[in-house]
Amino acid sequence: MTIRVTFFTKPDCTLCNAALYVVERVRGRVSFELESVDISAPGQERWFDAYKHDIPVVHINGVAFCRHRVDERALSDELLRCAAGRRD
Repeated sequence: MTIRVTFFTKPDCTLCNAALYVVERVRGRVSFELESVDISAPGQERWFDAYKHDIPVVHINGVAFCRHRVDERALSDELLRCAAGRRD
C-alpha cells in the first residue's frame, strides 16, 4: 500500500518551511508520496476555508494528522504503522 502525505501550505509561511523540513527528513527514512497543496491557489478554496488559520496541516492517507508543527518522531511512528498496515 502506498502511503500518501498531503502537506497544506501557502507562500511565505515560515512555520510551513520548518514543518516541510521535518517531513522531508522523515521521508529520507520512510517511503511515502508527498503532495503539497497551496491553500491560496485557485481551486483550493475548500482547503483555504478549512485551514487558513492552521497551516501547515499534514494529512496521512486523507486523514488529518497534525497542524502548526510536525513532531518528527510522531510522524515517523505513524508512517511506520501505516506501512505495516496497523491502525492502533
